[in-house]
Amino acid sequence: MGLKTDLAVSALLTAVLPGTLFAAEIDVSMQDLAYVPAKLTASIGDKIRFINKDQAAHNVFIATAQFAADLGKQENGSEIVFVPGRTGTFEIECVFHSHMLTIVEVK
Repeated sequence: MGLKTDLAVSALLTAVLPGTLFAAEIDVSMQDLAYVPAKLTASIGDKIRFINKDQAAHNVFIATAQFAADLGKQENGSEIVFVPGRTGTFEIECVFHSHMLTIVEVK
């Protein structure tokens, strides 16, 4: 391939697959009735995986309008993934344990 074709392919991949080629995987534990870490930074397309390491059931709930999601009840040992699709900051809380909060900033 020539330089012109290489640049065209690169531009196409960047336009079609934003975030998927370079997406990070970020683990958030639910343990001791807390989200760990309590604050994190992610990029669009990153996979934020919530892992319940507590004996109690938890929930991943986002009330912020642009990110609003209820990922449902998670029993001990379960995992669920959230992939942000836009930039901004939002708070995640557990519906069952209102003191459980984590802040996510998406750049």
